[in-house]
Amino acid sequence: MRTPTLLRTRAGLGIGLLLLAAYGGCDFQSSDSSSMAGLTLKIKGDYSGGVIVSNPAGIECGSSCASTFAIGTKVELTVTTEESSEFVGWEGACTGSASSCSVSLDAGKEVIAVFRSKSNRADLTISFGGKGGGSVTSQPVGLQCSSQCTGGFEKGTMVTLTAAPDATSVFSGWTGACSGAARTCMVTLADATQVTANFANPETCEQIRADAPTSTDGNRKLFIGGEKAKPFDAFCLMSAIPALTYLNLTKTAATENFSQYTAGGSSAGTNVKTNYTKIRFDPLTLRVDTNDKRYASSVGSLMHSGTVNVTSMPYATAMGCQTGMANGLANIDLTGTSFALATASLAVAGSMQVGATTPTPDGQARTFNLTGGGNCGWNAPTGANAPYNSQGSTLNLVYLP
Repeated sequence: MRTPTLLRTRAGLGIGLLLLAAYGGCDFQSSDSSSMAGLTLKIKGDYSGGVIVSNPAGIECGSSCASTFAIGTKVELTVTTEESSEFVGWEGACTGSASSCSVSLDAGKEVIAVFRSKSNRADLTISFGGKGGGSVTSQPVGLQCSSQCTGGFEKGTMVTLTAAPDATSVFSGWTGACSGAARTCMVTLADATQVTANFANPETCEQIRADAPTSTDGNRKLFIGGEKAKPFDAFCLMSAIPALTYLNLTKTAATENFSQYTAGGSSAGTNVKTNYTKIRFDPLTLRVDTNDKRYASSVGSLMHSGTVNVTSMPYATAMGCQTGMANGLANIDLTGTSFALATASLAVAGSMQVGATTPTPDGQARTFNLTGGGNCGWNAPTGANAPYNSQGSTLNLVYLP
């Protein structure tokens, strides 16, 4: 009966590794004074045969589990197993579970090759669900994949799985033998087991915060309906709970993205003007909360019809209270966003109302000038009633990449 290569040399291997431990992390000087570094290879786990060789030549473990190479050399290690053993992966200066790995020797280094027996083994299969992307790794090592993969572990092993979404995705939870939304789960293998890791393209900032609670305020990539083909840029206010989603307005001059209630007639005082740099947005309904002024500034003060003090204006609103005059002004400029005004999203209303929107919203244009007035009248999102201070109504947008 043939004795497997590694098994034949196991005693010699142990002695060799003990000797190499003394110099495995050291550099060497050869007789010609060129700088050298030691590479030590160790075997871990339940193995019954195989061989690991290096390129350039020097290691053939089995017979030699350490060698020295010139500093700067890139050494490739390749493992070949016999039928009764399975290669699990690399540790130390190499990582992953591929049968080959490369290590650059800038100093002495140690690599560990992990094996396990194929008997008394239970397979763990990882599948992937959802429209997003990511990867799953296992501890003990053995699984590291971003598409369906299977690895074997000794029966009774408790395996910890860790999910990691890609740069534009979120982890949305486990199904199968694992459950919950935490990025890690533990499963004990009694038999063949299946787990699905689900990843999503985030629709809202709150989805990102829920997956990564330590996320900070900043710009993020979101997706309409979670569709990879419908991305848009948003500012996420993660310090709010739930996190809030805003659209960044690139046009922020004094005559851009402002609303104005023009004083005069039955509303005495000074013009009330509010300029916006971001607008709060609900990606699930494509509606703007015109009353959110977290990223806005206002000037002026007047008395609406002599009864209500007005100090700010909702977004996309032009208002006046001088009979026959459309003296209220506003500008909407969504340039730089992935959105346009929906058809019929604005309306002139009020008492003896006058006003106009140029151009007419048709689901294609992003920039508009508004006038509105009357006694009292306004041009504002459809359904608005006396839209001053924080009494505006939502503004409907459409996706227009």
